[in-house]
Amino acid sequence: MKGYRAVDELERLERELHSAGTRQSESRLKELLHPNFREIGRSGREYSRATILERLADGEPPKVHADQFRRIDLEPQVALITYKSAHIAEGGGLYRHSLRSSIWIRGEEGWQMVFHQGTPAQVACDESA
Repeated sequence: MKGYRAVDELERLERELHSAGTRQSESRLKELLHPNFREIGRSGREYSRATILERLADGEPPKVHADQFRRIDLEPQVALITYKSAHIAEGGGLYRHSLRSSIWIRGEEGWQMVFHQGTPAQVACDESA
C-alpha cells in the first residue's frame, strides 16, 4: 500500500486507546486488551486487565498527545510499539511526559495488547507537533 508504514495499524490502535469513546467502552477494551494483559503504569504500579477495565470506565480521560511511534517485530505475530506521550492541558501545553511501550499480539480476532508500560520522562514529546 502506498504510504503505508508497518507501524501505522498499531499506532492507530494505540491512539484509539487514548480516546474517551474507547476507554469508556468495555466491549471495545475487551477486544483490544488480551485476556492476559498487564500494565506497569508510570506510577510504577502494576495493573491487571480487570483493574484496567474498571478504572477506564470511570471519568473522562485526559487528552493525550503522542508521537515518535516505532515498531519492532519480535515474531511474525508479535510487535513492540514504543512512543512518547504527554497529557494536553486546557491551554494546550503538555505535561506528564512519558515514554511508552506496548507489546501487541495478532490473533484470529486481530491485534490485542498484552503488555503496556509508561515511564516518566523529563520531556518526551515534540512540543511543536
